[in-house]
Amino acid sequence: MIQNVTICQKLRRAFVVYVRPLLEYATCVWSPHRVGQVKRVESVQRKFTKRLPGYYSLDYKSRLMRLHADSLELRRLRYDLIYTYNVVFGLVNGAANDFFTLTSLIHSTSTRGHMYKLFPHCNSVDLYKYFFSQLIIDTGNSLPAKLNDFSSLTRFTRFIKSADLSQFLSIGY
Repeated sequence: MIQNVTICQKLRRAFVVYVRPLLEYATCVWSPHRVGQVKRVESVQRKFTKRLPGYYSLDYKSRLMRLHADSLELRRLRYDLIYTYNVVFGLVNGAANDFFTLTSLIHSTSTRGHMYKLFPHCNSVDLYKYFFSQLIIDTGNSLPAKLNDFSSLTRFTRFIKSADLSQFLSIGY
């Protein structure tokens, strides 16, 4: 049994180092939005975890819990939210106005929830409909965040990792 644990740890480490970066590279640009596409990307991790010694009989959610891992879809969502934070607060090169408009800049009255709610740009081109900045707006606006959760990137990242984002995932686990 101990030998299986060390084999699983080594295989998981190899997956995290060699495979997962390929699946997560530039996810803001190519992140799938259709359920079939999400399942197809997720199937890579699903098949890998099923082939680990002692994990074959478990369902996917149980395998992830036992490995202390998150689904790839959840990881992409977290990265999109963190990238959105970076864009809004000017931590990356580029103009935030090109992607988002803060609701607090449009409406002088306070809004429910946090003050960093995003307002979608009206685009007549269907191309932008599935762009990350349009897809992340509903998720970002419905976060149960407090004002101090936005005080630094570290605090925001900690908040995102602790928040329950399961309602925003397209496939259930």
